[in-house]
Amino acid sequence: MFFTEAQLEWFKQAWPGPITRSTSWLFPFGEILHFIGLCLLLGSLIFIDLRLMGYFKSHSVKSVLSLLPYALFGFLLNAISGWFFFTSTPQVYMGNWAFIWKMMLILLAGLNAAAFTIWEHPKVVHIGPGEDTPTSAKVFAASSLALWFVVLLLGRWLPIFTVSAN
Repeated sequence: MFFTEAQLEWFKQAWPGPITRSTSWLFPFGEILHFIGLCLLLGSLIFIDLRLMGYFKSHSVKSVLSLLPYALFGFLLNAISGWFFFTSTPQVYMGNWAFIWKMMLILLAGLNAAAFTIWEHPKVVHIGPGEDTPTSAKVFAASSLALWFVVLLLGRWLPIFTVSAN
């Protein structure tokens, strides 16, 4: 486990953990927000990454990159709702290998996005309709899709590998 019992107790008492546990509607509402965030994040990234990989060449790279604010907003919704989930029962999440792997892959996906932004974005933003992207951009895009789909799969596996909080 990554955290001590005292640290897990701190997370459990952190906002909004106690409210999430004591309110019958807050956790399901968080699931709705998480799903909307997921749709925005993956819906945007699928189109962006597929264009970078060489599909949808009728669109310029700049036009598909204009979807990035939607992806970022979706990620923000997922981070906020995920915090609600985590603080509701941190010991359950930290005892779940699917959750731990999900968090590690989200970190890798973020590093992949940062590396793309630093090294590839300046090179590809001016690629117009019909033009192909460099191989390096395709690798970043394929890595992004693979990482986010495994994150999605691990999220679906969370209930399967959940252990009791007691």
